[in-house]
Amino acid sequence: MSGSEEDWGSLCERLLAGERAAFATFNRLVSSYLTQLRAYDFREEWDDLRQEVLLVTLANARAGRLRDPQAFSGYVRIVTRNKFVDRLKRELRLREREALPWDDETARASAPGSDPADAASRRELWAAVDALPDEQQRLLTGVYLEGKTYQEMSDATGVPLGTLKRRLREGIAALRGRLVRPGPAG
Repeated sequence: MSGSEEDWGSLCERLLAGERAAFATFNRLVSSYLTQLRAYDFREEWDDLRQEVLLVTLANARAGRLRDPQAFSGYVRIVTRNKFVDRLKRELRLREREALPWDDETARASAPGSDPADAASRRELWAAVDALPDEQQRLLTGVYLEGKTYQEMSDATGVPLGTLKRRLREGIAALRGRLVRPGPAG
């Protein structure tokens, strides 16, 4: 489909009329924008994304917000981008909850276990946490001992989410510096 004014205006009218061929053309348009966004890792979600974009576009067309046919393609591009970014952010939040930002050794040291060496490692870890600045102590304790999410800690402390994550990384780096023992000289 060319970018002419009549084509986009006609496509919008045909979409509102429920014409199947218009839906196919619209899906190709959205897919081309997803390709431009390099959304290949979300390929299995393209149908859902196209449907979300379609619903928003139809709702705004019915409400009379898409009066300029030349703006139709740009509008669809922006909505597609926004919906894709929303999916991407949601996926990143899910991954963030699945993985703690510390290494396996530190995680094992903080996890409960029956081994006396584990208990000694945990005591050593939390003693090292107690030696950190108050803000880092509070954040590490809240997230890793009390099991609060980053968002819950951000809400409880008033620390912005990005700052909270940076302080956690800094605290963990400080713990590594205190807890990692030098290997044998070789």
